[in-house]
Amino acid sequence: MKQLTAVALNFRRYAGSNQSSSEVGKSTPFTKSLISTIGIGIWLVLFSFLTPLTTLAQAADCPTIANTDQTSVTACTGYIIDSLQVKTSVFWPDKIELVRFDSPQTNPYDRTDGTSLGELISSNGIATMRTIAFPPTTSTTDRVYYVYGLVKPLPADANCRPFALVTVTIKANATATIKAQEATCTGSESAADGWVGIVGFEPTDRYEVANNGLFSGESHPIPSDGIIVRNLTRTGKPETYGVRIYSVFGCFVERSVTLANISCACPPVRCVPIVIQKLTRVR
Repeated sequence: MKQLTAVALNFRRYAGSNQSSSEVGKSTPFTKSLISTIGIGIWLVLFSFLTPLTTLAQAADCPTIANTDQTSVTACTGYIIDSLQVKTSVFWPDKIELVRFDSPQTNPYDRTDGTSLGELISSNGIATMRTIAFPPTTSTTDRVYYVYGLVKPLPADANCRPFALVTVTIKANATATIKAQEATCTGSESAADGWVGIVGFEPTDRYEVANNGLFSGESHPIPSDGIIVRNLTRTGKPETYGVRIYSVFGCFVERSVTLANISCACPPVRCVPIVIQKLTRVR
């Protein structure tokens, strides 16, 4: 500013140097035009400095939302997600709202087909939601959801509407089923040819058979023929087999099947009709 003032004074002196001593200091058309031009230049310089500062000041007043280390979450279908969170400068009474979408959003504030998961009050710059349920997937493919953190209420300035995205993948369960075959009978004897097997499984699927109705979580590869329990005989009492079938991700589905195990027995005695014919002897 001092330099610009000095320039103006020097120009004024230069303009007055060509005037008589009686005219020095007086305004002339030339000096008026020159000073007006310099004044406009000063304002342009000031505006060029002030505009970025104003923009920065406005940006500093905008709320912020960003991701924590959590940018994506994966869970099995039917499971509750423990937590979703974002970092934010928003604090009470303003809140953070988490909104679930089925597809990525250019501007999630438009709320097209979005489902609100709830509103949060931040604590120490972190807004955290606990125990979130997502719709189960009944297909054989995984389902992806897009959860956006938004400022609530909606900021009036459209340039001050930040958001953060957390991608949630819901893994599909294994879709295989089980079937069983009763042991065959030979007379009153039971053959050891009963079995329980898995059908419709993937090569990467694994299984576990319950022990007294309890699962340990220890799974095994499924045999190529799918038979997981072999050489069963008829015991005379029903037997139920509980089976867990695990996908490659570890998601599982529980199936069960019951064998009647009716004891083998001889067929009932059949009465065979006897025809007696009396023959008369002729002499």
